[in-house]
Amino acid sequence: MKALIDRFFEAFQRDPARLLIPRIPDLPRDMLAAETAPPPWAAWQVVPGRVSVQTWREWEEAHGVHLPESFQNFFLSRHTLSLDCGLLRLACSPSNSPFSDLEELLEWDVAEIRNRQIFPIGDETLRDAGPLCLDLRDRKAEPPVVYWDGNSETIPPPVFSSFPKLLECLAFALENDLNVLQDEALLEQYLALDPEGAGGTGRPYWREAAGLED
Repeated sequence: MKALIDRFFEAFQRDPARLLIPRIPDLPRDMLAAETAPPPWAAWQVVPGRVSVQTWREWEEAHGVHLPESFQNFFLSRHTLSLDCGLLRLACSPSNSPFSDLEELLEWDVAEIRNRQIFPIGDETLRDAGPLCLDLRDRKAEPPVVYWDGNSETIPPPVFSSFPKLLECLAFALENDLNVLQDEALLEQYLALDPEGAGGTGRPYWREAAGLED
């Protein structure tokens, strides 16, 4: 899992524009990069995570949830200020307030989120479908990843079969300059990385996002 997490962050940081954030007063100093950016932007840097596993478990207990080990390892591995990956946005972890983004996502007024059937770990960025969530209903060690769609009365089918597959697909997309929605051949390679999720139940979502039909 560590190799996959490292690959994702290496791919994420390929584009310096992803390491810019609006300059606000409470940005953690340890995460500000040495280089400057023109107003209103600040350049930031990914730094090693400093939240302990014990603190993570206490946070889970306080929020009545147990999340997969893969997501725990990812979240604790780095502190980040923004994880907008183009295809989706993952929850970030500022060094001065590591859980603030996850807690803000929990404010979605959705019964399935309140009841911990699904747990938001980010946002959809392509069609404003709603939060990106781990589907915890079947209590799998590695649950599938879904988007909550406020227009649906049921939880939609997975767009990824697991969080590790989400990271693998995202790393591939970032390594290819996010051209998976512009190049059908690249899109098919992207979908093939996760045949049960992105390339299976999630295929209609990704093909539609690319303006294609099956």
